[in-house]
Amino acid sequence: MFEELDAAERRGLRGAMLVCLVIFFADASHSMPIPIFPAFAQGLGASLSMIGVFAAASSLAMIFLSVPIGSLSDRIGRRGVMMMGYALMVVVPIMYTFSTAAEHLLPARLLLGVAMGCTFSIGFVYVSELAPARRRNLAQGIYMTTMGLGFTAGPLLGGLISSAWGYYVAFYVSGGLAAVGLVLLLLVPGGARGGPSHAEGSRGSGLREVLSDTKILAAGVSNFVNSLMFSSLSTFFPLLGGFMGLNEAEVGLGFTVRGLSSTVIRFPTGAYARRAGVLRLMALGLVLSASMLLLVTFTDQLLLVCLLLGVQGLAYGVYLTSGNIYVTQEAPPDRRGAAIGTFSTFGNVSGVLSPLLLGAVAEGWGLRTVFQLSAVLSIAGVCLMLLLVKKGEKNAGAVSPTST
Repeated sequence: MFEELDAAERRGLRGAMLVCLVIFFADASHSMPIPIFPAFAQGLGASLSMIGVFAAASSLAMIFLSVPIGSLSDRIGRRGVMMMGYALMVVVPIMYTFSTAAEHLLPARLLLGVAMGCTFSIGFVYVSELAPARRRNLAQGIYMTTMGLGFTAGPLLGGLISSAWGYYVAFYVSGGLAAVGLVLLLLVPGGARGGPSHAEGSRGSGLREVLSDTKILAAGVSNFVNSLMFSSLSTFFPLLGGFMGLNEAEVGLGFTVRGLSSTVIRFPTGAYARRAGVLRLMALGLVLSASMLLLVTFTDQLLLVCLLLGVQGLAYGVYLTSGNIYVTQEAPPDRRGAAIGTFSTFGNVSGVLSPLLLGAVAEGWGLRTVFQLSAVLSIAGVCLMLLLVKKGEKNAGAVSPTST
């Protein structure tokens, strides 16, 4: 990995690898409370609808703040913004332990959304800027892999600790993992930032300005439909599995297979993204993911369901890695933070709207229709994405002769 690199490139690559380790602790900390939070909230008197509000609160915070947070990182540096996110990740689970009524959890969930906006997407930009150009895609693939590993380990750890010692201990450990990540982040070399100079980052990068770039808009559309498919699986597959005759353990097995396959594919996707073509990988991931959602409605056999979910996980990992790479490649250096924030905002908007739309579809036409509609809309989204990219390339070709 370090062969044929000069001293500055080695230092940058080491910093990028350290940020990858940092993000493992972030995702493990953030995901630890996932399997236990609903029951904890119910114990404080939360209704099922209130738990839904708590789930939406983080996405709502990210809708409004992802672009401002990204723009802030363009001005003050990636590491400073990530440190704010990590500090909030330490605080949020501790806030859970001080809650004596269900309503007290809402501010913590809103802060969790801010913490996530300051951490995951900004971390990807940070790694992309720290890593030398010859190892950038490799570092990006490792980053997405460590995210997947953290998200795999966190819920398992949270469930085991809460079963043995209770919810509060699990929340304290969650905060402790975030604190470890914060300390490691301080050790990242290269000063407080890894991106453009302060002068470059001081220019405004609002949502309207970023969306004027049709390639970034195309990436946002793709992230919207990817989030639509994720919502259909995470919200409605447990219900569809029950309708198929699968028990909770079998549904959980399907999700485990999906999660592991998604994690495994991220590193090779990053390593070979430039050779394979990032846009081609994005389209392939989305189309394959949509196809698996469609096919899963035609079977009730556990082995086949797990196989389809495993392929869908591979497709999801391919898209997630290549999509983030695409945004960091296409955005101007002084707008990378705002661009990745815009990319995330599309996914967060879908994360709020998609469950509402799909819930109405499930009520009116059944659970299988949810997945069939998600697949059709996602294919349409891929077509729109490619049209926008083609339009952007056409416009760039028309402008370039006069600009020279």
